[in-house]
Amino acid sequence: MALSRILIVKLSSLGDVIHALPVAGALRRRFPGARISWLVGPAAAGVVTICRHVDRVLTWAPGKRPRLDLLADLRRVQPQVCLDLQGLIRTSCLAQLSGARWRIGFHTPQEGGFPLCNLRVIPARTDIHAVDAYLAFARFLGADRAAPDFGLDLPLQARQMGARTATGSAGAPTVALLPGTQWESKKWPARHFADLAFSLGRLGLRSVILGSGADREAGAGIAAAAPSSTTDLTGCTSLIESAGIIASCALAVGNDSGPMHLAAALGVPVIALFGPTDPVRTGPYGAGHIAIQAPVPCLRCRRRRCAVSCMERITPELVLAAVRRRLGLSA
Repeated sequence: MALSRILIVKLSSLGDVIHALPVAGALRRRFPGARISWLVGPAAAGVVTICRHVDRVLTWAPGKRPRLDLLADLRRVQPQVCLDLQGLIRTSCLAQLSGARWRIGFHTPQEGGFPLCNLRVIPARTDIHAVDAYLAFARFLGADRAAPDFGLDLPLQARQMGARTATGSAGAPTVALLPGTQWESKKWPARHFADLAFSLGRLGLRSVILGSGADREAGAGIAAAAPSSTTDLTGCTSLIESAGIIASCALAVGNDSGPMHLAAALGVPVIALFGPTDPVRTGPYGAGHIAIQAPVPCLRCRRRRCAVSCMERITPELVLAAVRRRLGLSA
């Protein structure tokens, strides 16, 4: 099959969109002359914009944009094939509205988009990483099994800002602390991040705290524990600026969240803290990362709120030991 116009539909969330980026890379290798477009929600649009394998980015949020404008944009793309990587009724409708002759979705009907797809992919979605599950779509179209390529090209300004922010005195390595996440049950306590920041400072390491405006209270508390070695930038940087800073860090420590997956996609070693979700499925992708879980019997329960604080049972000492190990520091 020779394809020249491909549309990927993956609206959210940030971490899921990052996991799907290698699909564009695999399709670029398979169809080097194709025009690859991506329909994405505004919160994750920035990361798709800097993917070198995507030619055009369309953004859409329900209620924020006239539907006729979106329909016109989709029809201008004129895709021959549309990959619905979201699997919802909404996204399968968008795939159909694009006019694509072939609309490829997940085989299972559990996410609602089953009826409107005319081709279906059957990845083993529960026991492999999300990146590999999404790549099944590209392989369905004949893509190779080369190592996943996230294709992130940071703008020069973001790289320069990141280098300035992450450069410490006497070349001290900087650790990115990423305390934010959408689920309350995924959050490592801010006081544990504060204890870790204090210990990192005593080791001669610098910390930079990154997150959205919703993370400002946590960021301020963490920075107060080690004011001389910690910079709090929560709510102060765009997604692309944060990416530039993370890319210049020696290590990132964070919850199961979009910024954590962004760090892994940028090739930065990650120490990821897990409780209600499964690192086999959504851990930092690639080699050299460390996923930490507390030994409780109800791990991977997928509850957004829970009385059993599995995250609290991950001690700062345990995370600090992982930092030492990953950076090659003596105990």
